[in-house]
Amino acid sequence: MSGPPPAFKGDLTLVMSTLISWWIVGPLYGINICVFILCVHVLQMKGLKKWNLMMFSVAAVQFAIATGHVISIVVQLIRAFGGTSIRTSYILDPSSPEYRAEQFLYLMNCLIGDAILIWRLWIIWQRNFWLSSPFVVLCLATAVTGFTAVVHLTHLSATDAVFLPRVHNWLIATWCLSIATQFGATLMIGYRIWTSIKRNTNNIRESRLAVLWILVESGALYSVTTIFLLGFSATNISPIFVAALGQISALAPTLIIVRAGLRDSPSSSKFTPVNGSTNGPYVPPSRPNNRDMESGTRLGGSAASMVVHIKRATEVRLVNLEREDGDILSTDARSRSPKLPEYPLEYSDL
Repeated sequence: MSGPPPAFKGDLTLVMSTLISWWIVGPLYGINICVFILCVHVLQMKGLKKWNLMMFSVAAVQFAIATGHVISIVVQLIRAFGGTSIRTSYILDPSSPEYRAEQFLYLMNCLIGDAILIWRLWIIWQRNFWLSSPFVVLCLATAVTGFTAVVHLTHLSATDAVFLPRVHNWLIATWCLSIATQFGATLMIGYRIWTSIKRNTNNIRESRLAVLWILVESGALYSVTTIFLLGFSATNISPIFVAALGQISALAPTLIIVRAGLRDSPSSSKFTPVNGSTNGPYVPPSRPNNRDMESGTRLGGSAASMVVHIKRATEVRLVNLEREDGDILSTDARSRSPKLPEYPLEYSDL
């Protein structure tokens, strides 16, 4: 079987669905440009810290890959419509260098997106290696099956189709493994956040629930599109989902950074309450009144006022130092003994 599968009733032709997929990529790339600019703005406002530089580098690499994905499609458009007539044979040729480049770049962005999600899982679960290692194996398996499928494309002839079993089966495995990674990692992240919500006050619950929805909603478009691609992989409309995923796979991780950064207020990023909570702005303690220091009668004595002020200022400085260093360990203000608290789930750590 060397041709495309039989079309279902109402199914598009393979040429038409390919043209639609090329048309869809343009607006998605425009959204990617806007989101990437917002991502750069958000990370710039947060400062040149280690994690911010790392997230900017990853976002820049994904945006560059998405740009290359668009360029490969533009070249295909030029070659298909550059003559006096439409080159239908070129549109249906899965062995062309431009088509293989498009699929390779799509696979690279998908793998980077899966790796970012696994990294978030590792951070939120306090760097638990044994919990994250199965998803690392899934991501590596996705890379193996995906690159194997791309290599098989080079051995196809101009009259073959990607629906051949030696190519299609590897593609099915790639999409299944990617879906397993996305759903499994998101489920574990959601469980971690949900269990922390149930043990905190209403204000903290609202903040952490917002973190949960940011992760779920931003990744839902990518996961749902992959599911549709898997469901319609044996039909002629599958190129539409493949081309869209080349841009959506770069959009989802960057969108999480932007949404988290826009919700993170400047006050909460500069000050932390003494009790260690990350919600709500911290009001710094006022300076001791000169009259208190001189007479000691207005607030119960200058000594008590100075002790309270020094104690609060010292505790705030300790907490802020811990946040700047990115250390998970914190100090209990009451017992003064180190402990391992729950992950604070700040927007800046998404």
